[in-house]
Amino acid sequence: EDLILSTQSTNKQLLPHSQYNSIIEEEDAKSKSAILKETNVEKREKEEEKEGFLSEIREKTEKQIDALKIQHLIELEKVKNTFDVKLLEEKENHRKDLEKATTNAKNAANENISQLNKQIVLERGKMFAEQQENSKQLEEEFRMKEDRQNQTLKQIEEREQAWEDERADVLREVQRLKSEATQMVTILAMEYEEENSREDKKRSLSQ
Repeated sequence: EDLILSTQSTNKQLLPHSQYNSIIEEEDAKSKSAILKETNVEKREKEEEKEGFLSEIREKTEKQIDALKIQHLIELEKVKNTFDVKLLEEKENHRKDLEKATTNAKNAANENISQLNKQIVLERGKMFAEQQENSKQLEEEFRMKEDRQNQTLKQIEEREQAWEDERADVLREVQRLKSEATQMVTILAMEYEEENSREDKKRSLSQ
């Protein structure tokens, strides 16, 4: 800057005023351009530093994320293994419970079937005894009815026989009466003829 001012002082003494202003403006432009370049370099350096810092943070973050992912996968695998073990245990417990329940159900069913068979046997015995008793009662009733029927038939046969005997007696009596009547008619006829004969003889003798 001292060199520029010295140059500017020397030029001011040697050059006209218009040229001097032009040189001043040019020097200002160059100074501003240099400042801008310096500013841009600083900005670029800061941006590169910032980018490096961000890149470092990003890399660390990605590593942390990868580490967390790996840890998460490990924890997930542990949980999965634990869940699989518990699931197998639950399945085994469920299988045992199911087998136990099935066995209990079969035992209960067999017990019920046994009780039903006993009840059926008792009912059959009871039914058989009732049937035997009913059969005896029916046989007794049938025998009594048969006896009554036989007795009734016997009475009817005896009554019919009595009617036949009475009819035979009546027929014999009718035959006897008819015979007697015939005899009486014959006797009366003979007497009538004898009476007529005597009358005829009397008439003959009287003549």
